[in-house]
Amino acid sequence: MRIVVVGAGAAGSLVVFHLARLVAADDRAEPLEVVVVDPIDQVAGPAFGTTDPAHLLNVPASGMSVDPDERFDFVDWCRAEGFVGGDEAHYFFAPRAQWARYLRTRLAEACERAGGRLSARFVRDGAVGVAVVGAGVRVTTADGTVLDGDRLVLATGLPGVGNGWAPCDLSDQPRYIANPWLPDALEPVLADDGDVLVIGTGLTMVDVAISLLKSGDTRRVEAISRGGRLPRRHADTYLGEVVPDTSTWGDSLDEIRAAVATHVARIERLLGNWRPGVDGVRYRVAELWGRLDEADRGTFVRELAGDWLVRRHRMPPSSGRLVDEARRSGRLVVRAGRITGVDAVPAGLTVTTGDDERTYAWIVNCTGPQPDVRKLGNPVLDSVLDAGLATTDPLGLGLITDDGRVLDADGRPGPIWTLGSLRRGELWETTAVPEIRSQAEELAASLIGDVDGHR
Repeated sequence: MRIVVVGAGAAGSLVVFHLARLVAADDRAEPLEVVVVDPIDQVAGPAFGTTDPAHLLNVPASGMSVDPDERFDFVDWCRAEGFVGGDEAHYFFAPRAQWARYLRTRLAEACERAGGRLSARFVRDGAVGVAVVGAGVRVTTADGTVLDGDRLVLATGLPGVGNGWAPCDLSDQPRYIANPWLPDALEPVLADDGDVLVIGTGLTMVDVAISLLKSGDTRRVEAISRGGRLPRRHADTYLGEVVPDTSTWGDSLDEIRAAVATHVARIERLLGNWRPGVDGVRYRVAELWGRLDEADRGTFVRELAGDWLVRRHRMPPSSGRLVDEARRSGRLVVRAGRITGVDAVPAGLTVTTGDDERTYAWIVNCTGPQPDVRKLGNPVLDSVLDAGLATTDPLGLGLITDDGRVLDADGRPGPIWTLGSLRRGELWETTAVPEIRSQAEELAASLIGDVDGHR
């Protein structure tokens, strides 16, 4: 049985990890061949490809183990590596590059334990086409290589940034960095000391701004987004989560929004902090999302998601302190605005927002990805959608699945599975490692069960 995995980031690697664990634990398991396809190295994409040690996880170590049943495995690994000691390790926000190394280490160990029951190889190329051939799949890569498999896992995630904000095509501008997570993309900016405009004010901006401000004592960074909202900070110490009983919260957006606000306010009164309330709601998000109709989901995405996300996806405490210090000193400015013009000038790029016009040495794009997967321009996703091998929810947030098994345009399950970001339409809360690792474990078990069912 050959399984092709498109995507070698966290999601794809976690699927292979759990496949290896399952076949290693079963003496009767049918040998598996896994082919992983990605144009960049394993666990080296937008989230974990950074090498800057100041770029930290925004989930503490106790929530980042590769195996959901071994909650403190990453905690123990951080201690063993000497990053942190004692009880502080549980609430340690590790460098993202170190978590990537941890995942690669655990993946290699799992594959070794699987022995001859699992062979895994990596094809460094981009997948551009998918077809169903008989009961299996055929994946075509950018260089024309054809990979036949019995099952396919789409673990592409979403691109790190989008360009919907741009009023014109900036692709030919040398002082515009379209994607800061591409290898060495920021090197020319870091080598310069000119002022930088960062588009976006989320977690990507936080990491980029920290790197930029370290690279020059006089550099000034300005960050702009339509809302001008910064992610909130994690508390300095672990406060726990208070998971609510949502059985009486209703089925409409208005009812659920009011119930969430009441729950969070109650927890803040009881504990003196809103964070345990928000973190408790996280465990109920998929259930609550499932109650909403299409209209309410659209309203949430357009009008409320931004306010929720800045509270849900927060900065590590140390990153928050760096941001606060930079803002107090005037070296980091965060503002709301809409860019209406960008023009190249000898000194860099002049940006117009309303009646305001300012010139920057560089522009770095840190906006979120295009939310509609139908408009991403991802060739492999376009391929499965165009062929009717998959379809999306009405908002285009993700693919329609049956617990991760992709349904075709007629609603029938085929030989394709997915996880992570591509399930946002049906789960919403599905982009962080705590959710992805559980999905990967369930997906691997589903694949193994499907293999057994076809013996």
